[in-house]
Amino acid sequence: MKRGTILLITLLLTGWVWTQQISDTVSTGIGQVDQTWYSLESGEQGSVVADNWDIAFDVSSSFGTSIRINSEYGVKLWVYPNGDNSDWSTTDTSGINQWNPIYNSDTSWSLGAFDATADPNDDFDVGWGIYNVVTHEITGDSIHIIELTDGSFKKLKIESLISGVYSFTFASIDGTNEVAATLDKANFTDKLFGYYSLLDETVRDREPVSTSDWDLLFTKHTEFIPTPYPVASILLRPGLTAALETGVSDPATYSDYQSADFVTPINTIGYNWKSFNGQGYTIENDRVYFVKNENDEVWKIIPTGFGGNANGNFAFDLEKIATAHLGEESAPQLVFSLYPNPAQQGELNIIAESKGSSSFTTTILTTAGEQVAAFERTPGKGLVQHKFDIGHLRPGVYIVRVAAGNEMKTKKLIVNQ
Repeated sequence: MKRGTILLITLLLTGWVWTQQISDTVSTGIGQVDQTWYSLESGEQGSVVADNWDIAFDVSSSFGTSIRINSEYGVKLWVYPNGDNSDWSTTDTSGINQWNPIYNSDTSWSLGAFDATADPNDDFDVGWGIYNVVTHEITGDSIHIIELTDGSFKKLKIESLISGVYSFTFASIDGTNEVAATLDKANFTDKLFGYYSLLDETVRDREPVSTSDWDLLFTKHTEFIPTPYPVASILLRPGLTAALETGVSDPATYSDYQSADFVTPINTIGYNWKSFNGQGYTIENDRVYFVKNENDEVWKIIPTGFGGNANGNFAFDLEKIATAHLGEESAPQLVFSLYPNPAQQGELNIIAESKGSSSFTTTILTTAGEQVAAFERTPGKGLVQHKFDIGHLRPGVYIVRVAAGNEMKTKKLIVNQ
């Protein structure tokens, strides 16, 4: 990694203001064999080989249920269409070429391939199983067929998620080599996922640092363009938002993040700031990305190069252009509180005041960054109260995000049974 420094001096009417722009390069290795975690404040946090796992289990909170596959490195997944868990002993793959494979979401960490078949009209269907509102347990109801990176096929069923422990069973299609395995969330501290290799029958704690210590993941992910295809990309961690500005004549000096549209998809930076030209990669030179964290700190990112399989190098310019609000001049224009908290399933009250905007948007997210509710209100002047129906939310921990004008604030919400 190189981290050269360019000092940009801007003369304002009030005096000299120094901002620091950094030219950096992050590598995913020859052949793009690694994943690299990166902090906007501190730089590279570590790299790990990308193909040493097959499935990943959400361990980000007590209520996370997502299960992902390593499709970027050859893993494929199908729901067995000819039966459920009771047909485990007679499972076969006849006609698999006519089955539709399923994939992870390209916009959310909390929607993995195993979640893709969830009934959108059933709040208790998580795709691979059903949530029990009485016991708070999830019982698996599906058989999956999984193709591993070595080309072999396994049948797999997620048995349950009980008290933070995923239980699952996999075997050869003919039933031989059956393995019963578990993955316990308690063994992972401040991580997004716990990983498992079916080839090695091994649980892996792969993420090199806590989730709170990184912002960007340099990796491959499966994009739908329009068919599924692995692309080299830059993904956001949960809790960050990002904005893309195109048609910028001078990206180096452009800094108007206040008018940018910040959104939550993890692939907002993604892959399409580059294109293959037959010999190497052409970089779009009119793009600026802004990334905002939970403290309203904003970084500007300008991709400047990509080395492809030759070295896996991502080159970019990075500049912090907004810091956390400090002092009288940066007094918050938006304040809000919510009650009851913990809340019972049903109604949530939010008291809000925005001095700089006539309306605000409330978004409720899971701790993995998945949006589960959104409301827009016009509060008028002064301190106002609004009521929101949250009866559809499962018990758990959520993040309530209120945005008004250019300000955004978040608070933790606990929903009880």
